Amino acid sequence: METASFPSLLWIPLLPLFGAAFLGVAGHRLEKSLVNVVALGSVLGAFVVTVIATITQSRHGVPLEAVAWTWFETDRYAIPLAFLYDELTSTLMLVVTGVGLLIHVYSTEYMSEDPAYARYFAYLNLFIAAMSTLVLGASLPVMFIGWEGVGLASYLLIGFWFTDTDKAIAGKKAFITNRVGDFGFLLGTFVFFGLFGTADFLELKAQASDLGDLGATISSGVFAGATPRSVLTFGCLMLFLGACGKSAQLPLYVWLPDAMAGPTPVSALIHAATMVTSGVYMVCRMGFAFDLAPAAGEVVAWVGALTAVFAASIGLAQNDIKKVLAYSTVSQLGYMFLAAGLGAYGAAMFHVVTHAFFKACLFLGSGAVIHALHGEQDMRRMGALLRKLPVVSLTFGVSTLAIAGVPFFSGFFSKDAILAFAFQESPALWGMGFFAAGLTAFYMMRLFALTFLGNFRFLDHDGQPGDVHVPHLPMRVPLVLLAVLAAFAGWLNIPHALAEVLPGHPAADGFVHRLAPATGEASLHLSAALEWGLMAASVLWAGAMLAVGYALYRHGPSEVMARVTAHGPAKVMHDVLFGKWYVDEIYQFVIIGPLRLVSSFMAVVVDPWVIDRAGVRGPGYLVAGAGRALSRVQSGNVQSYALVLALGVVVFLLWSVR
Repeated sequence: METASFPSLLWIPLLPLFGAAFLGVAGHRLEKSLVNVVALGSVLGAFVVTVIATITQSRHGVPLEAVAWTWFETDRYAIPLAFLYDELTSTLMLVVTGVGLLIHVYSTEYMSEDPAYARYFAYLNLFIAAMSTLVLGASLPVMFIGWEGVGLASYLLIGFWFTDTDKAIAGKKAFITNRVGDFGFLLGTFVFFGLFGTADFLELKAQASDLGDLGATISSGVFAGATPRSVLTFGCLMLFLGACGKSAQLPLYVWLPDAMAGPTPVSALIHAATMVTSGVYMVCRMGFAFDLAPAAGEVVAWVGALTAVFAASIGLAQNDIKKVLAYSTVSQLGYMFLAAGLGAYGAAMFHVVTHAFFKACLFLGSGAVIHALHGEQDMRRMGALLRKLPVVSLTFGVSTLAIAGVPFFSGFFSKDAILAFAFQESPALWGMGFFAAGLTAFYMMRLFALTFLGNFRFLDHDGQPGDVHVPHLPMRVPLVLLAVLAAFAGWLNIPHALAEVLPGHPAADGFVHRLAPATGEASLHLSAALEWGLMAASVLWAGAMLAVGYALYRHGPSEVMARVTAHGPAKVMHDVLFGKWYVDEIYQFVIIGPLRLVSSFMAVVVDPWVIDRAGVRGPGYLVAGAGRALSRVQSGNVQSYALVLALGVVVFLLWSVR
């Protein structure tokens, strides 16, 4: 495919990388104002270059490319450190740098009292640099640099307050869980190297279209005896394993809820808007391969649907405001994979964008609430903040309506596009997505009502109503901008049925059409009547669950739910959901416990006795003992040596004669 050179792409990751390096080395010596200039200026610069690259790419109509140098080269492979900028890249890069800039601004107030202020922004800049490398990478190996970089930055930011043991453990849990997925990513990369001799995305796409008969047997090479379809299926499944780790899908989702231990702006940037969507982006980038491996696509869709329902069910029973949003993120990521698995890559990326806006706003709003209530995160101890925090309440309410799928907020457009494709391909998958949508509306209304409605339940240490700290402009402005985007971004992709009745008949599916050169375009063959029916059912279902949530929790913790879940099967179900289906405990018993037992045995028995004593010290003792024994023979007496020599000659002669 033809590309245009655009060396300025290199500055998108380099600017925040330089900012991270400078703040990491000298940040502790700088005033906060100078830290802000470096941290925010570097991300602003990256955002400006991203906007320029987007305009340039749109004018040229072909992907932009920037090559830094040849990373490594062998007789068979040559991997340049190259960046690619096409329609798919620009979509996520605008989110990474744009939303990232807003979260940097928000953090200037949220983290203003933290003594490690400069270190925090150094880590945040490092994340932007790594995420930019992931998105811009022109090949799987270059993408993997960013893939590992965001894993490192996530570990550093989750465990930012590392003197707190629980927060340090949460960072370690995220890092280790992601390594499982990263192993799959590497295997998938090796598979594509072995099959095509390259891992460059444009070259892979071109060669994949020329494979011919996918059922034919490969006659030579590392995959001799297999078929191209089976190799592609294995490679895609391994890449999806990597996506499950980074994007928190079953069974590797367990790190994301614990990642809420980090500062709330980190949760908004890394664990809602950008990093956790990198797995979705990677699947969409490799969509040409998943299209040739339909079995892998089915796995992606079913895992996504199961994750959407599973995580949404857990969100029903959590009381920590950030934990509810964390499980909501896992569930929404499931929607994205549901669409990607069905080949609707444009719809998946559209939900990535809308989700980035309303979920970042929700996380930042929860951070404003926690900040206002001096660290309180239990929703049962909040309430009545609508009057005390009007800007936070309004923006949070808009984003709640967006994620619930209320017309005509952004989530309505993106979620219904996914459900329409699901209905066309598999009514069972549609049913799971539809059910999860209702659960989402219910737990989000529960969260909003417990936090902002009812009576004021926040008490200080003396049992008196506590003071509420009202956020200032650096926290309010990002909330307002994100709420505006959450309200109106959905109009970028108007469904056909709605476009036909709007004045002027605007172009339908504009966002999906724009991505088509990079991702292809899935066809939706539903009649207008059926499309309207699906939208109506979705709206009625979401509206009903919002109404139920409001009726139960508008005055505070629900006495009705407390009575219902006090005994019987309802209590068992509530306990299971509150206990998060006991997945962590199962992993502890089945995986972590046995591994610790084996490692303890290795540390107590094998390492000191077998390795140290028998393997290392034992031969040393033998050599030393032999040396001491021989030293007694070496007496220095010439007559003794002559006697030994004579006896040796006699023994040798007797042995020879015999």
